[in-house]
Amino acid sequence: MVRKNKIIIILISMVVIVGAFLIFYNIQNKSSQPPTISISEEEWDFGKIKEDERPVHIFTIKNTGKEELIISRVRSSCGCAATMLSSDNIQPGKSAELKVTFNPTGYNGLVKKDIYIESNDPQLPKTKITVITEVEPIPSPKAFLSSSQWDLGLISQGNLPTFTFTIENKGELDLIIDKIDASEYIKYDTEMPLTILPGEKQEVTFTYDSSQHELGEVRESVRIYCNDPRRKAFSLRIDGYIKEKPTPTVSISPVGTSFNLTTDSEGETIGRFILENSGEEGIKITSIKTSADYLIPLVSEIELNSGEKENLQVILLKDKISDKIQEEEIKEFLYLTVAIPIVINK
Repeated sequence: MVRKNKIIIILISMVVIVGAFLIFYNIQNKSSQPPTISISEEEWDFGKIKEDERPVHIFTIKNTGKEELIISRVRSSCGCAATMLSSDNIQPGKSAELKVTFNPTGYNGLVKKDIYIESNDPQLPKTKITVITEVEPIPSPKAFLSSSQWDLGLISQGNLPTFTFTIENKGELDLIIDKIDASEYIKYDTEMPLTILPGEKQEVTFTYDSSQHELGEVRESVRIYCNDPRRKAFSLRIDGYIKEKPTPTVSISPVGTSFNLTTDSEGETIGRFILENSGEEGIKITSIKTSADYLIPLVSEIELNSGEKENLQVILLKDKISDKIQEEEIKEFLYLTVAIPIVINK
């Protein structure tokens, strides 16, 4: 009986030892076969493509390990290579598709881009695939503007500053400027649509009418639309500041003059005045007269631009005054009529 019990104990011990060994073996075997990533191609060449094509290639990602493969991230080195993964979790022996679409817009010649795949593969947590292509540009117009900003600076209300910029066609086909969007204060001298032949340039002049614009800062833009497939619209930014229009100012020196009949020579005597426009706007004196027929101004009107000076001469005819003078002093006057514009709107 004792011998029989010993045999039973030995058999149970052997079963426990074998079971422990099998469990340990399975654990070791499982841990030695983790998820393993395998990709169908490390590199794919799309060949020669046109700029308006969108070629697609599908890479196959397979899990050749014994545990679930988890794709945590797919990242492209450029937005031109768009990716789409059919599944983030790949069971052992199964596959997923990685769709790559290439957008060649803006490229010319050989292009090479990388795509990075991150997973829980302990041996290869981060792997890379590469797409290559040669882009052949299609003939098209190419618009280039000489400037993108117009600085008005400090201007007075009512000023009409102008700005000329150049549009150049550096493409192989005709460039067509379809339209120009601008505010009511901005006018241009070119009819639309405007066609510019390959290799040629066209100047466009804008005029800014500040007469109806409120005082203060100016922040506007002109939008130019064309048939350039890469850039269908351009913007011309306009900055500046509008101040109140200054009042035209005319100064006269001296403010008066005198003629001495005793000491002055016989015949004609000339008196001189200086007229100066110290304002920022031009001014016109439309009439110059005197209060006596023996005082004769040599000009009948004067136009003065901002900052200009002009001599005004007045002749005294002695032979006409000598028989009229009864007093020791006679006071006469010089009359100037200034034209000031008045704008009336509906």
